[in-house]
Amino acid sequence: MISVKRFKEQVVNNQESLDRMLRVLPHMIQQEVELNLPKSPKIIKDLQKRLDICREIYAIRRLQGDC
Repeated sequence: MISVKRFKEQVVNNQESLDRMLRVLPHMIQQEVELNLPKSPKIIKDLQKRLDICREIYAIRRLQGDC
């Protein structure tokens, strides 16, 4: 998985990628919750960080009128 910083750079520069991540990340988090494996908490936390970044970027763009 790429770093959170690199992920943010990619999402900021690509509206299509942002839209896709806003759709896909909640499903990925749900799948990890259902798996209940030992590494799941770390993975869930990382996916949640990425979802939070996407939501923040989306909110900023909405406020600026870019969406």
